[in-house]
This record gives sequence, C-alpha cells and structure tokens, in this order.
Amino acid sequence: MGILDFLKPQDKSPSVHAAYLSIVKQARRPEFYKTGGAPDDFDGRFDMMALHLHLLLRRLRALGMGRSTISQDVFDMFFKDMDQAMREAGVGDMGVGKKVQKMVEAFYGRATAYDTAFDADTTHVPAAIRNVLARNLHPENEPSPAQNAGLDGLTDYTLALEAHLGGVALDDLLAGNSFQGAPQLEVVDG
Repeated sequence: MGILDFLKPQDKSPSVHAAYLSIVKQARRPEFYKTGGAPDDFDGRFDMMALHLHLLLRRLRALGMGRSTISQDVFDMFFKDMDQAMREAGVGDMGVGKKVQKMVEAFYGRATAYDTAFDADTTHVPAAIRNVLARNLHPENEPSPAQNAGLDGLTDYTLALEAHLGGVALDDLLAGNSFQGAPQLEVVDG
C-alpha cells in the first residue's frame, strides 16, 4: 500500500483531492532536499509539506475561502496522510494520535510564524521568512554554509511562490493546477 493509496477521490471531493495532490507533488521536489536546505527526513518533509499547504490555504483565505469546507478538507487530508505515513513507518496505534496532535500544533505554529513574516513591513519580509525557515528546518543547530545557501534560495522561492499563488484562480487551484508555472528553487553557492 502506497502512502496515498487510501486517499481515493470519493473520500473528499475531486477538487480537494486534486488540490492536495498538487501540494504533495510540489513539496516532494528533490531540490528542496538536495540543495534547498531542507533535511531529507520525516521532519524536513513535514516542513516542506506544511510550507506548501500553508501557502495554498493562505491563497484560499485571500479568495474568501479561508473558512470553507474546501480549506478544512485539504487540511484534514494532510493530517490523514501524516497519520498513515506514521503507521507505515511502524509507529504503534497508541502513539499515532499523540504524534498527529503534536504535528497539528507544529503546523499552526509554523502557519502563525509564516503569516507574521509575510505581514511584516515589506522591507523585513525576506529576512523574516528566512528566519522562520531556518528555525523550522534547523531547530537544533546553526545551519552550515551549504545549508545557508539553500535557505537563501528557499527564501527567494517561498517569496516568489507566494506571489505566484496570488495570481492563481480558484478554478485552477481546485483543478490541482496551483503550482503550474510556479517558480523554481535556485541556490547560488556562497
């Protein structure tokens, strides 16, 4: 059974399914983990998923859909997927619920931090986004020079992606086309 096999279109509307799968596809891009400073582990993948989910939910909010069933269903699908991934990784049934609850709390913390950073004075937004990314991706240590270069590229990507999503129509978002033509991660070695 694959990580997404249980997510059948009939579980939620086809639009929700398409929107969620677009997040998964974008967040799994190898460059985030090879050169973008994101650790290639469960936590790093969670952070990339959380970033892309939050940006999509932020766009839905801007379209007046922030409290809609669509937003909630995409959010729920993410955590259902995380639950399944933990079970497949061997986390026992008794521990999954607590871990998912911690992940929900972590997501809300990240979402609040990203919103605060995006809503900062425009001259401070890039530094604020970079700080949030660094804190989330490297919480226990100072990033290495290569990770710093990756974080710089990931910051630029995040800002460009937020701008890109600002132009995505609701119909395209619900068709799973949110990330079509999205910016690419570019990392320049320091």
